[in-house]
Amino acid sequence: MTYKPEQIATILAQHDAYWEERRGEMRELKSFYMTRYWRERQAVPYGSQNVVRTELPKAYAVIESYLGSLYSRNPAVIVQPDIRGRGNPEVSQATANRHLLTTREQIEDATRLALCFPCAFLKLQPVPNVDPLKRVSTAAVAPWEVIVDATASAWSAQRYVAHVYLMPLAEAAERYGKRKSSFTSRSYTSWVEAQPDAGRTGGDYEQPVTDDGRWVRVVEFYDLVGDKLLVWSPDHKEGERFLFTGVKVQVGALDPQAAADVGLDELAEVNEVITSGIPYKTANGRPVVPIIPLYFSRDPEIPLRGYSLLARIRDQLREANVLRTYQSQGVRRMARQYMVRQGFLSEDAASKIAQGLDGEFIEVDAPPGTQLVNELIPVPNAPIPADIALYGQQVMSDINQSGLLAPFTRGEATNTTATEQRLLATYTSSEVGRMARIRDAVISETARVYNVMLSVMLGDEAEPLTLPNPIGPTMLSADDLTGDFQYWAVDAGSTPMSDAVKQQALISQAPLLLQLGVPPEAIKAEIIRAFDFPESFNEPAAPAEPEMMPQPAEPGAAALLTTPGLPPDRSL
Repeated sequence: MTYKPEQIATILAQHDAYWEERRGEMRELKSFYMTRYWRERQAVPYGSQNVVRTELPKAYAVIESYLGSLYSRNPAVIVQPDIRGRGNPEVSQATANRHLLTTREQIEDATRLALCFPCAFLKLQPVPNVDPLKRVSTAAVAPWEVIVDATASAWSAQRYVAHVYLMPLAEAAERYGKRKSSFTSRSYTSWVEAQPDAGRTGGDYEQPVTDDGRWVRVVEFYDLVGDKLLVWSPDHKEGERFLFTGVKVQVGALDPQAAADVGLDELAEVNEVITSGIPYKTANGRPVVPIIPLYFSRDPEIPLRGYSLLARIRDQLREANVLRTYQSQGVRRMARQYMVRQGFLSEDAASKIAQGLDGEFIEVDAPPGTQLVNELIPVPNAPIPADIALYGQQVMSDINQSGLLAPFTRGEATNTTATEQRLLATYTSSEVGRMARIRDAVISETARVYNVMLSVMLGDEAEPLTLPNPIGPTMLSADDLTGDFQYWAVDAGSTPMSDAVKQQALISQAPLLLQLGVPPEAIKAEIIRAFDFPESFNEPAAPAEPEMMPQPAEPGAAALLTTPGLPPDRSL
């Protein structure tokens, strides 16, 4: 089966209709996190002179508390060999870890998106570069920018996956070799910020970010059944034709000096290979989509739709902002106001009361015997009911309980016993551990997809690498990255700090290893490898020449006097 432009247009329309119904919800979830809930409400203008709005940063605290537990300092992977012996796992691990060190912020951004919204994605895309190891960039993608096959029960069971994004008109015309007149462009603004009742679609924007501010909407469609990569745009010839079929992949190495002389883009075109199918394949020949999903919660009925953490406490967050606003307005109404008989106070005396200066004397022209209590009384203020404060505490308790984090992680003191705290910490660790396992799976999949893409971009060329001992200098080729490897995520697995910790542990455990019977030569070789010492240190030392024994002296009187078993005669 090969998808046609009208079929892709139908899939895109269904995708837009689904998210259009949820635009208001996504906008509200973002406003909770950004502490802009009242700014987004259109009923009463924010900052009105008659209405005071107060907001709580509770959603930010919930998201960042999870993000702090899921934070990866330096993502890395450990690569296990292919059971069929294909590829080089040590080289694959080195290339993957080098790329992961540059994706730390993107992984954090995707984690934040997946906590605020139903899900998130990481997109790996080829970019021109002289260095083959830097021809792949990673970006966090919002859920409404990825079209998923909602009928599939798992990510691997999908029939298609697509990425919907905006591209400047001039760049689209140049990349796909089309004339600008064949496009109908649009302006640019954030999808979430756009009003749902303004008649806009997901690609309509207000704030221009280029000189002309004209953009086109592009759909990068991966047909997983027919092994096709189709590029289609509703803004190109009214969506009746494909914009491009396949993808341009820069293959092979580039000369840095030539790239500096003629320009990187011109030289990259010489090494570009156009393929109609999905160019990225596993060692078993299965197509690889450079889009990696991140789901922390799932819809039980439609797993690929996901479920947001903030959506679970949406009502409580709304109630918390409303209650705090009600309390702030009630406190401001408790002003020191007085009721006085008309004409009882002069203008000067009334102004002094309004100023409320400490120690101020106010003279009143009243007849003798007049009681001021009857002439000047304070305006009564109804106190805020105690039930409001109790209800606010209940709302905050509901938010904390729905977060599944232990109170001590929020800095709260509890009256629980040590056993109860240990059980609660175990439950918290299990929930955060489940989410950390999902994050580690994303890191592992990112490393795997990067190596697959890098193997395509290397082509028949070889790239020099310098790895730690015992491999040392080597040449990277596509065959080294082609294998059914197992990737396992670790934190700080390839950083100088982790290497220093391993070195110290090796030195401290060396005496124990000797006592356990490990040969000293093996320990010496491991220390040389860990500290990256020259291999000449591992060469066996030359055997020392035996010392010449002194020749025995002729037997004489002195020798006889020092014969063993006889006391020496010291009289001589």
